[in-house]
Amino acid sequence: MNAEMNRRLENVIRLGRIKTVTPSKPFHTVTVDLGDIVTDELRVLNLRAGKDSTHDLPSIKEECVVFSPAGELALGIVVVGLNNENFPTPSQDPDIKLRLFEDGAVISYDTKNHSLQAILPAGATAILTAPGGLTVNADTTINGKLFVNGDQSNVGNVQIDGSTAMTGNNTVGGSQLVQGSSHSSGDFSTEGDVKAGDISLKFHKTKDVKSGSDLSGVPTP
Repeated sequence: MNAEMNRRLENVIRLGRIKTVTPSKPFHTVTVDLGDIVTDELRVLNLRAGKDSTHDLPSIKEECVVFSPAGELALGIVVVGLNNENFPTPSQDPDIKLRLFEDGAVISYDTKNHSLQAILPAGATAILTAPGGLTVNADTTINGKLFVNGDQSNVGNVQIDGSTAMTGNNTVGGSQLVQGSSHSSGDFSTEGDVKAGDISLKFHKTKDVKSGSDLSGVPTP
């Protein structure tokens, strides 16, 4: 076997680390440090690149494999995702399916406890846009509940711009402020007092009470 054949055979599969990343169109490219040489710009494998597509660039110094058809590095395809001492696996739990982002955000699913979590770093935001509507289902037969825990240091933990409609009961554990009109088609009851201005429904008194059809005097607080 001559030197050229040996070179091609050695270059069919090479281990290396990402040297540079160049976002570009129609495809991203990277260069790879193979130890003895640094490759030219090569295409990097994405999970999907058809009608469905993904975008997830590798990190500098991320370990990778270069597959080169016929041993020609210029035709190489780069595959990333090898853990090592610099980029160790983020979990040792076989039941956890996890994605850890460089800013500390985590998306994980626990197949044993059936628990999905998305944890964002401080100051991060989340936006879900669903033009056709959004449905959140909880199984009430197994005490399924929806909890919204707001940051008490911020004013307005939950804000809804638009109308709301509830078909079930509504329990308010704290105070409630209504800045517009309020209407009820059913009865209204309270164990406390009801006031209109300074007039108390529970404790007000009247003066100059008259008999017959005359009206009583002006209520006093």
